[in-house]
Amino acid sequence: MGDIKTINLNDSNRLLILRARSANASPMRRGTDMTINAPANETVVREVYEAFQRGELNRWDAIIAEDVVTNSSAQFGVLGRDALKAWAGEFLSAFAPRIDLVDEIVAIDGRGDGRGVVTINLNWKHVRPFFGQLQPTGRTGTSIENLILTVRAGKVVRIEVADTTLDLVIYMHEQGWLFPQNIRPEPIVRGVERPFETSPVSFRA
Repeated sequence: MGDIKTINLNDSNRLLILRARSANASPMRRGTDMTINAPANETVVREVYEAFQRGELNRWDAIIAEDVVTNSSAQFGVLGRDALKAWAGEFLSAFAPRIDLVDEIVAIDGRGDGRGVVTINLNWKHVRPFFGQLQPTGRTGTSIENLILTVRAGKVVRIEVADTTLDLVIYMHEQGWLFPQNIRPEPIVRGVERPFETSPVSFRA
């Protein structure tokens, strides 16, 4: 995949503020879209999933920016749509997953700006070499992952992959995959320093 580069996430780490449509709005149901006046944009999030689960990665050309940045526990700072498609294609070939859609959130405004979340369950089996490094063992498992999408002008510009379960991560580590460590993106708010040698934190009674 080439050298891993450090990127500045500060500019795109902005919270999308959603205005309630009505003071009497009912609670959101599981899997309900939270799209704001953007019927043309609400399909972007689902299309990311559909293209991936069907292995039709060229569909991403219409909805993912050419210079998209993708971060995951397996590799941080994957730059570009072509690199993302190569990674996804290699994963689909090596692990042959059935990819179930578990949940999704869409929060994209009328300009095509916002966020989306796709929660998927990868039902995988290691059947082929992965990037020539991990040899197939036939091991099976599941991995619940959250694709956190930043969308600008109707295209995905950043993807953060957050693991809910670690079965696949642990398996890859045991097979020798080297994972990114000590990643320090530019924070929105820098937390207080807490020296390691201080006494344990005390709690109020």
